This record gives sequence, structure tokens and C-alpha cells, in this order.
Amino acid sequence: MKTKIIRQYYVLSCLFSAGGLSFISAVYVTYLMKHGLDLFEVNIVNAMYFLTLFLCEIPTGAFADIFGRKTSFVMACALMGISMFVYGLSDSMAGFIIAEMIGAVGMTFKSGAFKAWLVDSLKHHGDHGPYTKVFARENLICQIVGGFGAVLGSYLAVKNPSLPWIAGGISLLITTAIAILTMKEEYFKRSTLSFAKGLKSMRDIAASSIRYGKEHSAVRFILMITAIQIFAIQALNMYWQPFFNKRGVAEKNYGYLFVGILICTAFGAYVISKMNTKNNERKIIIKSYIIVGILIIAMALSPGLSLPVMFFLLHEIVRGTWNPMIDSYLQVRIPSDERATISSFCAIAPHIGGAIGLVVSGIIAKFFGPETAWVVSGVSFVLASVLVARNGKGKSD
Repeated sequence: MKTKIIRQYYVLSCLFSAGGLSFISAVYVTYLMKHGLDLFEVNIVNAMYFLTLFLCEIPTGAFADIFGRKTSFVMACALMGISMFVYGLSDSMAGFIIAEMIGAVGMTFKSGAFKAWLVDSLKHHGDHGPYTKVFARENLICQIVGGFGAVLGSYLAVKNPSLPWIAGGISLLITTAIAILTMKEEYFKRSTLSFAKGLKSMRDIAASSIRYGKEHSAVRFILMITAIQIFAIQALNMYWQPFFNKRGVAEKNYGYLFVGILICTAFGAYVISKMNTKNNERKIIIKSYIIVGILIIAMALSPGLSLPVMFFLLHEIVRGTWNPMIDSYLQVRIPSDERATISSFCAIAPHIGGAIGLVVSGIIAKFFGPETAWVVSGVSFVLASVLVARNGKGKSD
């Protein structure tokens, strides 16, 4: 039964992330720029996504704990599919912002609930972790499947810029139907509360989880380290397409470069899944951030195409270790009853960091170019990681 649950988790995760979102991953920024947005405006559109995540994360996490993780994941798939269609049919900044906000609400319904469903389903059948290998293999599988979607999306974009969004929307609606038909919650006792009492219970769970987060050093560490990550990585996420376009990479080849990204992150996830990381996650995460910072600076300052591509792909290998490490470190240290809400609470700091990172990197890129934004990003990784390491002397368990 445990194998079946893990296999189902992999399939749904691939359909959601790789099958749906990968279609637009290699052409996202280019699509917005084709509709007249400059580098700063592109970042503002994406910043609205992070702002909506911040506002909705804890309420939707509490919703999952009260009304079910399956219900929450189904809503996530449906909303993300709708956002894709709105994006593909829009031709203005206002339309893109609306699509981002719909998608952000959908993502918050998934962020805490989906992993909580997996972990508590496994615990129900006697598997109490650790879960590093499960999350690492999920990352690996999704990267491989996502590569095909990215290549297909880049070719679809050449024919019609809206096609990748339409394809992603269709895939996500199919995922919605599959989740409805196949997901089980044997551990979950469905709430018999009225809607009003359910909302009050959501509020109580959210408040309890926030208190837990403030008092628990492992949660505080995750808040700090993920805020740093999302703040500093925005320049990379947003500007790799225009950066490499200036160096001669054609739009139809973005998908192949994205496949390289996926292969490297998958390799990083594979390597970390084979390592004994128990009780060393904290040190490994901090060291990986410093390495990424150095590689980003080298990439931005290197001439031509070959060296930047090499440093870019090397930094993606290190990035591939992040999600499995962070997920495993957190999930084994939080209580089951509030797992989805606490997971959502831990996503708040990244949302704030992401919004600020988008605004800051957008201003720098607009006036000084993407390369300067990348240098600032790399320096931020190194300095912030050193500060966290120096101030992290207490136990994180």
C-alpha cells in the first residue's frame, strides 16, 4: 500500500508540475515581453503572484487541515488550469496580473496540502520517514517529464505564443479529474462542522501554527533560509531567457536549454537522495547557497556563451538538492494535525522574499541590465548564508 501511495504521489505531482506548468516554463518571460512589457513590468506581474501567495497561504493551509487535503489539491489543480487559460487569452498587463492571482490562490491550495497528504497517508500505513528519498525521486521524475513539456512548449510558442498556456490548462484540468477519481484519505476524519464553525476552526489552527512556528527553531531556520533563497534567485528565474538570447540562443531552443536545467536539477536531487543527510541538512543547505552564489557571479561576469552556460548548469545541479533537503528537514519535525498549516506558514517568508526580490531585481535589470542583477543575486546568497550560519548555533530540532 505504501508503494501505491508513493507511486500515486509521483504521478499526480508530474501531471501538475511537469505536465501542466512545464509547457510555459521556457517561454514565460518571452511571452510577456512579446506583449510589450519591459523587464521591470515582467517582474511586477510576477510579484503580484507572490503577494497573493502571501495573503492566501495560511488560510488555504488551514482549509486543508479542516476539510481535507484531497479537496484542497483538487481545488489547486482546477484553479491553476483556469489561470493558464486566462493567461493564454490575455494581451494586457492587467489580464496577466489577474491570471497570476488566480494561479497563486491555486498554488496555495497545493503547497501545504499535497505533501501533508503523502506524509500522513504513509504514516497511516506505518512509514514514519525520513522522506528525503521520496521527495528527491519526485523531483527527479518531474524534472525528466517536465523536459518534454518544456521542449514542446517552446515549439508551440513559435507557432502561436498562446498555445503553451492552452496546453498547460488542458493538462491541469485532466489532472483535476484524475485527483478526484483516485486520491484517498484513509487517515482523515471528515469534518462535521458547519461552514461557519469550520472557518472558526481554520482560524484557531492557523493561530496555533503561527505560535508553533515562532517557538520552533527548525521552522524559524526554514523561514530564514527559504526567504533568502527566493529573494536572491528571482533574477536568475526571470532573466535567463533574455540573458541567453543576447548571446545568440534562439527562442525555439529555449526548451532544450530548459531540458538542461531539468537534467541538472534532477541529477542534484539524485545525488542528495543517495547521501546520508540525517542531522546534517542545515549545514548542507547553507554550504549549497554559498556555492550557488559564487557560480551566479561567475556566470554573470563570463564572456561569450559557453562559460555562462556551464556555470548556469552547474548552479542548477546544486539547486536540485534544495527542495528534497528542505522538505525532509521540515516534515519530520512538525506535528501531523497541523502539518498542512505549518507547511503553509513556512511558505510565507519565501513569498515576501520573492515579491521583494522581483521588485529589486527588476529595477536593477531595467537600469543596469540582467548581468548586474545576477551579480547582486550572487552576492546576496553568499553574504546572507554566512550571516545565517554565524547566528545558527542553537539546535534546530
